Amino acid sequence: MSDPAQPPLNAEFRRLAAARKIMAGPSTTGSPTVDRANAERWIARFGGVVQPDDGASVEAGAHSVTVRPAQEDPDSPWVLYIHGGGLVYYSTAVFQPFLRTLANDLRAPVEAFDYLKAPEHTAEESVEQLQRHIAERCRALAGRPLVLAGDSVGGLLTLYLGLRALPDVFSRLVLIYPVLDLSTERESYETFGEGYFLDREHMRRFRSVLEPFFTARGFDPFALTDSELAGLPACSVVTAGCDVLRDEGLAWVEQLADRSARPHHQHFPDLPHDFCLYTGKLESARGAVLRIAASAFSAEASHHR
Repeated sequence: MSDPAQPPLNAEFRRLAAARKIMAGPSTTGSPTVDRANAERWIARFGGVVQPDDGASVEAGAHSVTVRPAQEDPDSPWVLYIHGGGLVYYSTAVFQPFLRTLANDLRAPVEAFDYLKAPEHTAEESVEQLQRHIAERCRALAGRPLVLAGDSVGGLLTLYLGLRALPDVFSRLVLIYPVLDLSTERESYETFGEGYFLDREHMRRFRSVLEPFFTARGFDPFALTDSELAGLPACSVVTAGCDVLRDEGLAWVEQLADRSARPHHQHFPDLPHDFCLYTGKLESARGAVLRIAASAFSAEASHHR
């Protein structure tokens, strides 16, 4: 899947990657709490902070936060969002600049869910609790079109919940630079394994957390049955070109197309993993989110059927 014509990392992110290399401490301190705090401080400093003049408002729920746009389209879907971080890092708080931008761009409510983190909790505890909370919200929102979306591991969870746990509930699934293969390391693991914001060693750690849960349930995005594909809602996939997960995303899109299940696909060749987290400060990230909102979430985006 590697492309010899691969463009270099976007200039804004290239400068940020250089700064990260200079400022980087140990990849882990041994304390999950300290590691999470360090990761969130980095994003707050270099990814941007909430802009209170954007007109969006936030409603805190028991297990989620809902971002209401400055202007809401009465015909818009309700977007339920699962954030990335390998089930180890991040929270809805650190995603606030992105969530507010997305809500305003879509003119739709975006409800994002927090979940239990590893290693303090197992993937089973985390996913099953998340599933309950999302199912409760779907019941409460019955009658409104629902879109389920997520980035990185949130993309994998979006696919799993949309196909297995909550079938026939969502009008669309949106997978942003998703984790899709827990067993194979493609060439992008080598090409972008260090210095591109998601290092392969971190991804290996995340896979070790995720793999037992999905293996026990026989869920492999690359081995979906014909009946599962028949039940797949309209699906959009966003990939980043400078990402260890690039090749599995491109391979999955290609495999589905070969099976006449054609997801809507957007590719950002010069952006790295996690670019959405930098929406509040970097123009390249902001522009990408605008394009994602305009296309990946659109009712006009191609349906697989």
